[in-house]
Amino acid sequence: MMRSFCFVGLIICQVAYSGMMVGVATRDITPSLGSAMYGYGMRGDNVSEGVHDPLYAKAVVLESGTETVALVTLDMGSIQLENVHRIREQTKKNCGIEKILCIASHSHSTPNPPEDFPSKDKPYIRDLERMIAEAICESEKNKQPAQIAAGWGVVHEGFNRRMVMDNGKAVMLWENRARIPTEPVDHNVGIIRIETTDGKLLANLVSFSCHPVILGPGNLLISADFPGAMMKRVDEELGGQCMFMQGAAGDINPFWDKTEPEDGAFDQVEAMGKALADEVIRVSENLSGYERNLGLSHKSQLIPIDYRRDFEPSHGPLEAEINTVLIGEDLAIAAFPGEFFIEHALGLREEALFENTFFVGYCNGQLGYFPTIRACTEGGYGVDEASVVEVGTGEELVNRALVNLYYQAGLIVPKHPPELPHTAILVEREN
Repeated sequence: MMRSFCFVGLIICQVAYSGMMVGVATRDITPSLGSAMYGYGMRGDNVSEGVHDPLYAKAVVLESGTETVALVTLDMGSIQLENVHRIREQTKKNCGIEKILCIASHSHSTPNPPEDFPSKDKPYIRDLERMIAEAICESEKNKQPAQIAAGWGVVHEGFNRRMVMDNGKAVMLWENRARIPTEPVDHNVGIIRIETTDGKLLANLVSFSCHPVILGPGNLLISADFPGAMMKRVDEELGGQCMFMQGAAGDINPFWDKTEPEDGAFDQVEAMGKALADEVIRVSENLSGYERNLGLSHKSQLIPIDYRRDFEPSHGPLEAEINTVLIGEDLAIAAFPGEFFIEHALGLREEALFENTFFVGYCNGQLGYFPTIRACTEGGYGVDEASVVEVGTGEELVNRALVNLYYQAGLIVPKHPPELPHTAILVEREN
């Protein structure tokens, strides 16, 4: 808590600041060259050969009352829950923070190194965990009184790569350079802007749903793809720290999917990054209704989930960690550990009784694709391949997150089972 003191003779005044406190920090997490890269089996044994743009871990720590939550956005393909557990161990020890959401952008031009890269003695993955923990604790140390506003813009980038034919079956439309309209798609881009109480920009948290796969398997340069280009432009124009929260991108592609460097891949990365950044800048600069005295609530729930019945598991039982964060009365974040289809995000936002609801994917784990129930009848990628969870799991997790948010908001009041009369209990036992 932040306190101010005044001295008048022998009288000492102490006034506690009761509003939202926020701190931010960044770490460069670009690995050394020569590691495997994320996302494309077509790369084979090829490894990274250079760096086109650096990769970052960006942390923001929110504190209100007795609650403290850290959100970290990562220019990574994914992060596993076991890595998050190690990060929590470090932050709990060093700065007392355990409530952490690590959100990967899912760029397919980021590293996917084995545990012993570049060496068994000094593996990159342990350095990555350490740097993320350091960014969180630095953010905690830098906290200051803050105010928050949220808003939405529209960006016509990305399309639904699943085309359902007249026979009810899906075929894949991987690229769409002609920009043929498809559905469902979510063109909304959400912005959470955080300032100091005197108006200095601390962070823009940007939510958008689209696979960062403009760069194809022929690219061997490390890159954050279009989210990196977007964040760089926003930071240059506005200052502060721009952070990308990937949404429900399971069936959403950029129009220039898997573009090779010789075909102008990086030009397309810049073009999409600029289109997204320009709308973020416009919305961010025009936000109003900032609030300071905001409550903060977080719930993390580990939920056992089933493998799909026609899938032969080769690993142990599955568990999904879902996280919900409520800021004030009308700003909600629901975060999930995998690749959800866009209808999950659209449904959550339609059902939620909050003015601003953000669906976040690829958070605290990567359990593959979570197709909708209907998509499972249609087939296609993300259903027949790369998905191991039981049909309907996505809907179940989204509903659970919504219920948790309602409990956090006090919109649902927990009910305790009524006490039965003593005679009724005796009858139960006799039966």
